[in-house]
Amino acid sequence: MTAAEPQTRAFGRILEDCARLNDDADAGPTGVLRLRQAIGEELARLLLKALAGDHRRVGLRPIS
Repeated sequence: MTAAEPQTRAFGRILEDCARLNDDADAGPTGVLRLRQAIGEELARLLLKALAGDHRRVGLRPIS
């Protein structure tokens, strides 16, 4: 085994994984679409907006 073989195998694996992800994208509806179908457009919008917000702990003292 040469030093280049692991790197070549790694690149090949990455390309295979990317191709598999592209194939899976056409498999069905996205998570957002499934959420909208399950709870409705308005609730899905509110939930996604809340989940995407900034959740940093600003102004709190670190736990010691």
